[in-house]
Amino acid sequence: MLKLDQITPAIGVEISGVDFSRPLTPEVQDEFYQALLDHLVIFVRGTAISPETHLAFARSFGDLDRPHPLYPHVESFENIVLLENDSNTPPDTNSWHTDLTFKAEQPFASILVARHVPPTGGDTMWSSCYAAYDRLPDGMKRDLKELEAVHDMGDFRNSFAEEKDGKSGVERLDDGFARFGQNLRPLIGRHPVTGRIFLNFNEAFVSHIAGLTTNESNALKSFLANHMNKPEDQMRWRWSEGDLAMWDNRVTMHYAVADYLPRYRCMNRITVIQDRRVKDAQTAA
Repeated sequence: MLKLDQITPAIGVEISGVDFSRPLTPEVQDEFYQALLDHLVIFVRGTAISPETHLAFARSFGDLDRPHPLYPHVESFENIVLLENDSNTPPDTNSWHTDLTFKAEQPFASILVARHVPPTGGDTMWSSCYAAYDRLPDGMKRDLKELEAVHDMGDFRNSFAEEKDGKSGVERLDDGFARFGQNLRPLIGRHPVTGRIFLNFNEAFVSHIAGLTTNESNALKSFLANHMNKPEDQMRWRWSEGDLAMWDNRVTMHYAVADYLPRYRCMNRITVIQDRRVKDAQTAA
């Protein structure tokens, strides 16, 4: 039986009583899954988890994403993204975001392991999209229910808008949009398992609110970004080496705080693209 210590009322739980040196039983895997549904982001301190075990743990939840289109991977483990940052390679996503919402299939979850952390700084924050919806005025809930948002590569534009490999910034931007595409998602979503309603917006990848003028869209985007930046909906994790975090990417945003530069920070991340339990239930139906 896992021990759960809730971090905030809205989001986050620390789990103890798990031994990653041996295979987890199906019962323990189910406990992890339920904790994820209940608390949105889960943590295990000081795991010393190996890449092989990291992969096995991730596969117990669903299918893994292909290698990341922009970031390198851990040597010999193409499904484990290597996130290394220092003054020479500053992070490119220090804003509130939900991972890859512009893709046709939005990832279900991510599992992050800290390999090297700076002596100070480098925390990660998470926010509950359930709580953000619950705080909306009733009239706003009704209005947003009818709207969809355009999601595209957003902040990743910065990685393309410069001359490189013999191509201009314009050519590389065109290539990026052709490669990643765009998506339309409702501003008000419903979780496929819990059935709870959430605010389906993130400032990094939502470029426009469909059906509105640019001015109207920008005004609504600013309101939603400010509305969702509420400490009561958030938690902040101070990393130690070996810490593991897993979050439900369907109903959370996160923000990796880039206050540690020029110091070095190294994380390993696996993205689970589809919730196995939802897929199994749909197949059975």
